[in-house]
Amino acid sequence: MDGHPHASDGAPAIRRTCYQFPQGIPAFEHITRFCLIENPAHAPLVVLEGGCQPPVRFACVPMQWLMPDYRLELAEEEAALLGPCSSPGGLILLAVLTFREGLAPTANLLAPVVLNPDARVGLQSVQAHLPYSHVRPMREEPSCS
Repeated sequence: MDGHPHASDGAPAIRRTCYQFPQGIPAFEHITRFCLIENPAHAPLVVLEGGCQPPVRFACVPMQWLMPDYRLELAEEEAALLGPCSSPGGLILLAVLTFREGLAPTANLLAPVVLNPDARVGLQSVQAHLPYSHVRPMREEPSCS
């Protein structure tokens, strides 16, 4: 079920858009349905939630927020799986975040989640041939002086 733009009280509502992941995602190949949950109160953070019990959840941010000039190179098979996209914003690229106690959060630029909002299909594309990191710090740590 997809959310509506506004709740009954006029406040922005949480939006939930579900996507099929025919191949799952690495380490979760058995989960083929994920929902993108967007809560305006937590933007730019979004959640990708797997359709299983208990649910698997990934905190993500739009790649454009992290790196506006990010370059995605899809393999032919990936492009075919996603299908054509004519949405104004095109494909949606998300960086999966990792949170570790005592460390700054990191973003996975190496393997973005790619969503086609037209076809409601998604995948995780490993960009092994490009110089992206899977542990890019979300913020710079202050230097000790």
